[in-house]
Amino acid sequence: MLNFAGVVLAFGLVLPGVVAAEAAQDMIAECEACHGPGGVSTVADTPSLAGDGVAYLRKLLDEFTFYERHCTLTSYRYGDRPKTPTNMCNVANSLSDEEKQAVAEYFANQ
Repeated sequence: MLNFAGVVLAFGLVLPGVVAAEAAQDMIAECEACHGPGGVSTVADTPSLAGDGVAYLRKLLDEFTFYERHCTLTSYRYGDRPKTPTNMCNVANSLSDEEKQAVAEYFANQ
């Protein structure tokens, strides 16, 4: 299992013009607040992301971006985050194409 630092190096997230390592780590933490550490969810209505393919995860993010998937209101479930309601359409629309790719690559390698 790759850790976050390994993914940063493996996918070049530290290169200029791409997602910076610190920003990528914050972005992954946001995902893990709902989908669980390493993308392994223990909540029935929040899917695990770990180990899904890069293309599949990227496709899902794009579908949420364009409201092609249902955007159920949910709350952060893990960590010390307040239980603020959000949905995947809002999340996906807050990410650049590079960030979506970095997220997909990270969780595919968990």
